[in-house]
Amino acid sequence: MRETPISTCEKSFLLEALWEGKRIDGRGTLENRDLEIVYGLDWGSVQVTLGKTMALAQVSCQVVEPTFSRPNEGILTINVELTSLAAPKFEGLRNSDDGVEIGRLLERTLKESRCMDLESLCIVAEEKVWEIRLDIHILNHEGNMFDAASIAGLCALCHFRRPDVTLKGDMVTIHPLSERDPVPLGIQHHPVTTTFGLFEYPGGETLYVIDPSQIEEEAMLGKMVLGVNGYKEMCTLHLAGQVVVDKKMILRLANIAAEKSKKAVDKIKESLKKDEATRQSKNPRGFAAKTRSDSLLHSSAPKSSFDFVRVVPLARAVINANKNMEADDSVTSNDGDIVHVASADMEQDDQEEGSSYEEDSDVEVTGVMSKEQILQSKVTEKIELKDSDSASDSEEEEVVMLDKV
Repeated sequence: MRETPISTCEKSFLLEALWEGKRIDGRGTLENRDLEIVYGLDWGSVQVTLGKTMALAQVSCQVVEPTFSRPNEGILTINVELTSLAAPKFEGLRNSDDGVEIGRLLERTLKESRCMDLESLCIVAEEKVWEIRLDIHILNHEGNMFDAASIAGLCALCHFRRPDVTLKGDMVTIHPLSERDPVPLGIQHHPVTTTFGLFEYPGGETLYVIDPSQIEEEAMLGKMVLGVNGYKEMCTLHLAGQVVVDKKMILRLANIAAEKSKKAVDKIKESLKKDEATRQSKNPRGFAAKTRSDSLLHSSAPKSSFDFVRVVPLARAVINANKNMEADDSVTSNDGDIVHVASADMEQDDQEEGSSYEEDSDVEVTGVMSKEQILQSKVTEKIELKDSDSASDSEEEEVVMLDKV
């Protein structure tokens, strides 16, 4: 399936923006996209995300016979797969031009630069050696597959562990991972590629941008890929396209690639240390754990500490302040009854349904009366009743006082 080519209007707009120092995604001409490295549960399994470009690398090993030209060295094989999962244009193409180009570039960067000690992979000279196979799958193509594949391959080789081997006479014993700890590969240096997109102005001037996106790759006339390790040593130089490049530009791009590669190598080493610490602490790791941590349903706020030593004095201070406020906002009557007077700024939250509340009330308290005083105030008249007892000889009279309300 063929992709829709870039239109003339899009290309003109892109070139005009580049000559003004602007890019469509908001980056600068020498600004990389965000790099993210995630390691899997197995040794040598790495997923690298460069912007929206994703590459998955997996390393495996087996015991084989060495080659006739190098009988004392192991074998490093690199395989790159481009399927329709990465882009529709790769559908039905087993060996596309882009896949072959990336594979050859990685062989020059990782294999011919001797970044891995192949002699340490020899078990028995001229008989048995380790074959290390590096498989790289491009999961999503959004530009600059070279850098994504290069970083993924280097991270996978640094992360991989092969089984330990013992040799007794002519008998070779390969110990499983459950019996002995695996052995890491001998990585001598870390070469990382940096891709530059080259554009040519009608006047003949050449413009370059770092880490081109997919739409920029379709509009550019050439590209330059420089492989530099952490020691600023040149390992690979790949130039393609129809753009004229002078030696001054090559030296300038080489210095820029050296700085970018050093930062990438530092990030790779930091990610390896972080993964090792996670494995030792037995925390959740792998692709699934990374997906869960990035999910909105499992997002968590950073932990914060609370000092409980200051709780007691602060609580006492609040209690004392409340006591002082209660003493100021209360009135004591002569009968010992206490009436609390609410302050003006206090809000009344709990109100019964159907009750009306007026903020500006004309009612004010003029006095406080007890229950006995209220009953005495309601008495209006007193009646005296006289009752004589005829059966008794005494002349005593019983007076009964009735209060009429």
